[in-house]
Amino acid sequence: MTWLFLSPEFPPNYHLFAWNLKLLGGVATGIGGPPLHHLPPHVAQSLHHYESVGDLHHTDVVMKAVHALVHAVGPLQGVDSFNEYWLALEARIRDELNLPGPRSADLPAFQQKSMMKTYFQRAGIEPIPGTLAKDFHEIEAFVEKHGFPIIAKPDKGVGSASTYRLSNQDQLQQFRLVFRPGYLIEKFITGTIQTYDGLVDREGKIIFAASMEYSKGVAEVVNEDSDIFYYVQREIPSDLSEIGPKIVQEYGIRARFFHFEFIRSSEGRLYPLEVNMRPPGYPSIDLFNFAHDIDLYKLWAAVILGQPIDPLPPPKYYACYISRKHSIGYSHTHEEVIRRLQPKLLYEAPTNPLFRAAMGDHHYVIRTTDKDEMLELASFAQKRLTL
Repeated sequence: MTWLFLSPEFPPNYHLFAWNLKLLGGVATGIGGPPLHHLPPHVAQSLHHYESVGDLHHTDVVMKAVHALVHAVGPLQGVDSFNEYWLALEARIRDELNLPGPRSADLPAFQQKSMMKTYFQRAGIEPIPGTLAKDFHEIEAFVEKHGFPIIAKPDKGVGSASTYRLSNQDQLQQFRLVFRPGYLIEKFITGTIQTYDGLVDREGKIIFAASMEYSKGVAEVVNEDSDIFYYVQREIPSDLSEIGPKIVQEYGIRARFFHFEFIRSSEGRLYPLEVNMRPPGYPSIDLFNFAHDIDLYKLWAAVILGQPIDPLPPPKYYACYISRKHSIGYSHTHEEVIRRLQPKLLYEAPTNPLFRAAMGDHHYVIRTTDKDEMLELASFAQKRLTL
């Protein structure tokens, strides 16, 4: 089984997918920007063959590298990047080589939020009221019907880029200056972000499932330059356990991670937000591993290779990611936070600057069996100075 990994050096922990595929008897290959001698040694050692293209945005160059790689190592059985940014490139390679997995024709259902609503309805959960606005008059009509606040976001977008919460007519008219046809307009729901995440085997069976909860929405964190913590729940809420597998079934996912986002309103009602056919952001795989005492990198490799999968243990811990930003004044110093988080602290580190807006400048990862303790530790780390 020969697999191609796009951008195998990024995020820095994702080389472990290739490493475990190699350990279990598969052949891991890679295509990326940097030359081989610039790859970290642990990444280079994970790969049987590597092609450097300088810039993965040059699709024609990438496709030439794909064919050179096939000539060198033989036919490929699959390709992955585990990254939303390269899904279209993955699909283009699958089109070219007739590989299993999402093709270019499948991507709109995975990436356009307006199309996701149809799949949510098929699965039996009503999405948030919304409209795909072709012109500004449709937004004004939506406000007339549903009132403020509303949320405006690109129909196809990653994270919270170009997303606006509009709470009054002044903000609506300011948004007119940046509006382009194709914005998805939705009623703004106040609540808590929760997820349904997992891994599906080659027959479509969910072999791993988990749920995370966020302290606040990513758009709020980015727009307000705020901080965030989020954690793996020890129990998946019952309504998520019911609806999550139905969405998986509607999409027909095979041998793939998924990351579904929901908002639970202050009244307790669950609304679906979006689907992602990839694992959640790069620290989250490790959070799942810490919470369950498992190795999802190895589990994915076993799925790809068709090896038997033993039943997984339930989560033992709440595993929590806590961020801080240099732009925020905190009551406790970094050293005080480290002392307070012990012995629940697994590690702390600077955050990759590319993820700074959503994930902070520095982060701490803890785990504990006690939810109240976890929340208290997160609150301590993020407590702000007051005047």
